[in-house]
Amino acid sequence: MNCVKRRVPCHFSINKRRIRQTLSNSTTTNTSPNRPTLAASNHESNSRRELQAREPTAESPEHQYQHLQLRSQSPKLYIDHLLENRNTRGRRQIEGSILKANDNYVGSSGLAFFSEQRIASITERLGHNRLRENIESLAVVIHTRMNRTVNPFDSVVGFSRPSSPVQITNESAKLYIEAYFNQAHPIYPFLDRADFESQALGAGRDQLLKNSTAFSALYHTVLALGCQYQDGGTFDPGKGTAWKLYQVALGLLTDILVPKEALVNMQAIISMAIFAHNSSCLQIGNMLTAEAARIAQLLGFNKAICQEENEAACHRTFWVVYILEKTMCFACSKASILSDFDIGCPIPEAPEAVFQGFDWFFTMARFSRLISRAYETLFSISATLNTTETTYANIDRASDELERWRLSIPESFRPGEPFQMKHFPDHISMAVAVRIRYHYESIIIALSRKTLHIEGENASSRRSSSKNDLMSAARTVIELTRYIDTEAHAPIWFIGSMPLSALFILFDFVVHNPAHLETKSNLSLLGVAAGYFCRLEYASKGSLPSSLLSDFAAIARQYVDDLEASANTHAEVRDVANMEPLSMQQTMGGMESRTPSSSVDSSFLYTEALAIDPPSVESLSYPINYMPLSMVGGLPEHLDIVDLFDNIMVDYQWPVAWEGGQHQGMA
Repeated sequence: MNCVKRRVPCHFSINKRRIRQTLSNSTTTNTSPNRPTLAASNHESNSRRELQAREPTAESPEHQYQHLQLRSQSPKLYIDHLLENRNTRGRRQIEGSILKANDNYVGSSGLAFFSEQRIASITERLGHNRLRENIESLAVVIHTRMNRTVNPFDSVVGFSRPSSPVQITNESAKLYIEAYFNQAHPIYPFLDRADFESQALGAGRDQLLKNSTAFSALYHTVLALGCQYQDGGTFDPGKGTAWKLYQVALGLLTDILVPKEALVNMQAIISMAIFAHNSSCLQIGNMLTAEAARIAQLLGFNKAICQEENEAACHRTFWVVYILEKTMCFACSKASILSDFDIGCPIPEAPEAVFQGFDWFFTMARFSRLISRAYETLFSISATLNTTETTYANIDRASDELERWRLSIPESFRPGEPFQMKHFPDHISMAVAVRIRYHYESIIIALSRKTLHIEGENASSRRSSSKNDLMSAARTVIELTRYIDTEAHAPIWFIGSMPLSALFILFDFVVHNPAHLETKSNLSLLGVAAGYFCRLEYASKGSLPSSLLSDFAAIARQYVDDLEASANTHAEVRDVANMEPLSMQQTMGGMESRTPSSSVDSSFLYTEALAIDPPSVESLSYPINYMPLSMVGGLPEHLDIVDLFDNIMVDYQWPVAWEGGQHQGMA
């Protein structure tokens, strides 16, 4: 335009004309340290102009090339591939990556569980069907207990109010509320105690219960949670005083979800979710947690938006929901509702959640963020697109973050340090100490198994370290079972899922390493686990048929003993071979008569196992690839590790078919 006005030829260039600036050496001003001088400001302006002069214009090829480069560097999610080409096949977490199909499985972030293929493989190795029979017997017991054999859609958990009102005296209500704030509240500190007690124990309580459905649900759930600590809880749904109180809240659930969301609605639902984490009503625990997260987003609590008078209560409630939702999603291998990139809610102080200098509330918030990041980069569907190098980098990053988190915990509570009862004078501090260790070991198990999937059978220091970490984590989990309080109020993840996963891991190590020096210790710990599961069944008065799991220890020990006896017999036979021919046949007949009556395959000799199992961690076998283990959430949606205690148990005879006509184990 300027060229036209000046009536001169135009010369187009991708560079802009630089404007010469004349700066006076004396151009200085007295300014504050936080404000740049005029000379400095002019210098910055010149720098920006020079940079703009070097930048390509929007129409230039250089700009287009840089734009394409920038776009190519942006990471793609799997959904992007689906939308680019509608013929792209669907993908589950347990399928191989594009880079390394059928080998580099992206395992679930949950805990170990046996697949049908794994059961068949171990059964063949053992030489008998006791493992399968044990699992099938357990499934039958659970089906019978849950009344699923007649109508699999029947459920003991209902959402109707009790036929008759629950009568609780003021003294009992005060006792239950006090028990709640002393035992449950320090672990889930989302309520303002003074505010709640003024409403729950004040003169206007009855009128408030009539006027506010949400407060009524919150009130009755708090009573139910506290009642569990006063011998009012049971392991069975529909039984006990605590369940009757909880049933009142369940009957109000639909009325809480429909109206306009408010803090008390969110608090009512999260309290109901906390109760549902025990063994009596696991079917609805995840649903309630997800609903609480949904309401938190609708209210804007994630963005520190709070229309309530008690802002600290809003922040507390949000972070309790965040912790529960993130840990639930990681354990079940599901994407989180709460997006971490859209959270600006500050973490408030919670003095009641601090134990001898250990800030449980803040520590668990950090842990929840850690596992959220690990799930996204290692266990999500889009993680299947990562190269091996990227996956290793993500594993190392998660491990480093986990170690920094561990070191931030006081030594007496710190995972990886010796557990000393003298540091925990009361029940609640000991429970917190065990829980924080279980959370830590669950991530060690997930990261170790992920590494073993990638490494396959390649001998490497990383693979050896992962096997050692996996075995050590399982051992620690079982060692800590002696400190678990097997009461009805305990979360099933705490008293069931973690010990069960550790049992399966050590069972695998024993069966595949019968002659290894570590096997004796693992057999002893399997015995400890067997004792724990018997104790759990006794505490539940038979409601949890967990003593059936103790047979794993017997199967493993019998397998090793039979192999040792078989090895001794074959050693004697070799000695006989050097004797005179006349007596050889008679002696060998005697040896055969002393052969153990075992169904163990004689082709797999203990002496051969000893030869391939020298006493080192590197030699430990853990068949993670050619006989994959399935994981919680990695199986079809209708099967979860909590099936052992409350949900429908899938028939183990059902094959799992994948594309290509092959039956593939799950990661």
